[in-house]
Amino acid sequence: MNLLEKYKPEKLEEMIGNKKAIEEILKNFGKKPLLLYGNPGIGKTLSCYLLAKKLNLEIYEINASDYRDVESLKKVLEISKQYSIFGKKRLILIDEIDGLSVQDRGATTELIKIFKESKNPIVMTANDAYNTKLRSLRSYCKLIPFTKINYLSIAKYLREICQQEKIVFEEAVLKNIAQRCNGDIRSALLDTESLVLDGELLSSDLLSPRDFEENIFNSVKIILKTKKIDVAKDVMNNLDRSPEDFFWWIEENVTREYKNDDLKKAIDFLSLADIFRRRIMRRQDWVLLRYYINFLSIGIALSKRETYYKYVPYGFPTYISKMGVMKSKKKEKEEKILKLQEKMHCSKRVIKEELPYLEQFLNLS
Repeated sequence: MNLLEKYKPEKLEEMIGNKKAIEEILKNFGKKPLLLYGNPGIGKTLSCYLLAKKLNLEIYEINASDYRDVESLKKVLEISKQYSIFGKKRLILIDEIDGLSVQDRGATTELIKIFKESKNPIVMTANDAYNTKLRSLRSYCKLIPFTKINYLSIAKYLREICQQEKIVFEEAVLKNIAQRCNGDIRSALLDTESLVLDGELLSSDLLSPRDFEENIFNSVKIILKTKKIDVAKDVMNNLDRSPEDFFWWIEENVTREYKNDDLKKAIDFLSLADIFRRRIMRRQDWVLLRYYINFLSIGIALSKRETYYKYVPYGFPTYISKMGVMKSKKKEKEEKILKLQEKMHCSKRVIKEELPYLEQFLNLS
């Protein structure tokens, strides 16, 4: 089940929350570059893709990590002056512009030149529009804030999805998921998906604390979008978690991004990375780690012939989320066994053998 992909809005009007921001986009689109800003996961990038679809524009997304210098930005300037090969206008999307090295004077000058000379409308996104790196650029843009989505709206949305999918749920669990996601609808969907087991939504108490920041999603996106070796290396050097954890993030999302032969090549590199990961753990041969990291970063990045210019809702690794739920269920079971052991004065082995019958008769499950 991939709730993110299945329930992705197809029209601007279907987006949850930020109706005022959408109105501002439509009102000001094409007049000057737009800068959409706000927390991750509230629809900034998705709204750009839906806008392009609504206005029949070809979207050209710029990967911030690949355009960090003046020479790269000059290429963007040329693209911004051209229409597509079919004569359609483009929407130039500069996603996460606060990740660009715009503190460099030359890069800032080149961006302003793009704003002035582009024949296509430009939309940018940022988490923080008032980042000092963007000081010189703000006056050239129309700033449009995206706000956190109200948790009651998120809970209602989750309820409709559960009913559609025939998932048995408790209202309190949905509200808890909606509250803990802090306005991030993507996180709410990921949490909901991770709690579904055999057609039932488990307790939100099974969710681990939300300690994975937006940085991990950005790292995944950079690897899957870039074709530059140095950029892929930088991602692994600046990773905020272990390379082993990152394996599952790439494994989960590469199938959403890549297609056909590109995907086959990427899966081959993932297989090689997995083989080396097992060898490292079995032999404790950490010299092999650099090969594992290169397969996982450079190998995956260079598997594609061209960058995919499309919106992809990256997801939390199914493996990790399901393992977390199963560990919590196992812990619950162990606690039951200990309680029964005290009452029945017998060994754990006996309790484990009899537990299925005890659960049935005593309704302990």
